[in-house]
Amino acid sequence: MAEMKHAKKPERRAPERRPREPKRPRQSAPREPRPAIGRSRVFKAALAREYGVTQLPESLKLRTEKTLSTLPDVMPSKPRPILRLFRGMATAAAALAVTSVILLGLNSTNPQLTESMPGLGPMFAAMNERPTPQPTAVPTPQPEFNPVTVLSKGDFDGVLIIDDAWSDGKSLLLDMSISPGDSFYNVCDKFGLDASPSLSLGTMLQNEYGENYRENNASLLVDYGGGYIELGPDAFAPVFKTDSSGRLTARWQAELDGDIEAGDELTVTLSVPDLTTIAEFDSFPIYSWASNFETTFTLPVSTNKNRVFSLQASDGPVRLHSVDYSPSKVTLDVSLPYLGMVGDLIPDRGESSGCPLGFYAQLSCTTSGGEKFIYSPSADYMSSRNSSDPGLSELSEMSYTFTTIGEAADPRELRSPLVLTFYEFPLEPGDGQPLGRVTAEFTIDLYTGMAYPSENYLENGFEKGDASKTTVDRLEEASYNGLLLMPMGNWPEAINSGYDPFAAFTLSAPAEASGRELAVQCYFNGAVVHSFIFVLGENNEWEDGTVYTNYFTLPGAGLEYLQANVNIFYPDELANTYGYVLFDRLELIDPFSGEVIIPDLKAAWEDIYIKLLGAKPYSSGIAANDSENDAISSSPPL
Repeated sequence: MAEMKHAKKPERRAPERRPREPKRPRQSAPREPRPAIGRSRVFKAALAREYGVTQLPESLKLRTEKTLSTLPDVMPSKPRPILRLFRGMATAAAALAVTSVILLGLNSTNPQLTESMPGLGPMFAAMNERPTPQPTAVPTPQPEFNPVTVLSKGDFDGVLIIDDAWSDGKSLLLDMSISPGDSFYNVCDKFGLDASPSLSLGTMLQNEYGENYRENNASLLVDYGGGYIELGPDAFAPVFKTDSSGRLTARWQAELDGDIEAGDELTVTLSVPDLTTIAEFDSFPIYSWASNFETTFTLPVSTNKNRVFSLQASDGPVRLHSVDYSPSKVTLDVSLPYLGMVGDLIPDRGESSGCPLGFYAQLSCTTSGGEKFIYSPSADYMSSRNSSDPGLSELSEMSYTFTTIGEAADPRELRSPLVLTFYEFPLEPGDGQPLGRVTAEFTIDLYTGMAYPSENYLENGFEKGDASKTTVDRLEEASYNGLLLMPMGNWPEAINSGYDPFAAFTLSAPAEASGRELAVQCYFNGAVVHSFIFVLGENNEWEDGTVYTNYFTLPGAGLEYLQANVNIFYPDELANTYGYVLFDRLELIDPFSGEVIIPDLKAAWEDIYIKLLGAKPYSSGIAANDSENDAISSSPPL
């Protein structure tokens, strides 16, 4: 025991520790490779939703894919949570910058696409200085007129109906019809009138010689608040004619010279005391009735289609200065140069021989159905604005006024643009058939207030004249050794006519050619079968023909010319053998030298006609118009 007390305690051992292995870096779970942003369908779909573009243009698609393909597949990242927010903002800013660059590039090449993007469209429109399109205003509808029926208070069996009435402040237009009873048609049958009778205003009276004549005593009073206009029978004289439906219709257009504006209301009082029927081809009245039609009605003034603007449009030396447009009346101010006189080129034009060339305007447009519409010249169709007569080198300041009177089309439905064409010669009466070349033409856009030179006349077979050439230059260019078959007294039917007298033509030349001897050789079957010799300036009659000469002065050029009227009788020996047959041609020669001056008189006349007038002649001597309708671009009605 004692030994045990003194025994040493065993030493305490520290627990054995395993050596610590070096700490291995934490490994995350394996991830699938991240797709490139440029090939991500999710990113593309998000971009399409953001900008409302389901299919990008091919050029934008290629540029976008090229840019996105350069971005790294995996963005480098570190376990720094504090920087995640800044990293996300930087990434968004970078994407926004790339997208902005792409959109700015797209805006420079395709601004319509960027301006149509939801949200961003107005911004790009502002950048491009294009205001956002506003809804188109609906046109103001025309005020409707309630038809007015007027009963006869006299012995006329029928009613007068005012079907439509309207005013644009310049004119008052009344579309009217008459529905007669059986007694009217009984009278027409009694006097043998045709199946389409007509009625004129007025009554039948007799003069001191017992001859019937018609006196119009209708009246129209227009009260517009600030004044009144009284129009007597001289201001309007419409005729009720039978239309395709069998109704007797007429349009009355009365020009209003008062200060009438939009918003004014017109009070119209109409009085038609008498009606008279007249045969279609006879101006003498046949039978009259006391109709005693009287009525009063009101209508507003509408000026929403009127246009007034100044401009400076030129077609060669011709200048268009201003346009004053309303549906019923159009006035245009124009400057025109002096080109000579009508009588310089067509001496036998009567009173118009002393009129200037190139001053004759025609205004046209299209109807709502696309047909050509030609305005009517007004009473003051052409008037000068010069304080004195211009000199030969000065411009004439002219005003032209056109109306729609007497036309079946509704003036409110006529379409812009207007086509203003100036012709060299006065228009033929009745159908307004143009003659000669065109001086100038303008197309007038009433919506923009602009006008520009145009060439619609080419589609009608016309050509434009050369304003730099005088009439003397044109006569010299068209002559055959100083001789002319001018567009006067010459028709192709009279040359090579094949009847007695065989030929009739008029040969013109300067007065100093008097005394010149000429010969006409007549060809048949290629051989000369007759010759006729005459002297310019002489008056002679022979067995085989005659020649009569007179002199005239060209009114513009001041030159004296002669015209020899030649008639060649048909030779008996030819008639006995072949009958009255056409000759092949007539040849004009110098009888002394044998020089051929004009190989074919008929062909020469057509050639001279074209050179002087710029148009192929009709057989009657009137200029041809190869096309019936001008082609005028169609646009909405005013």
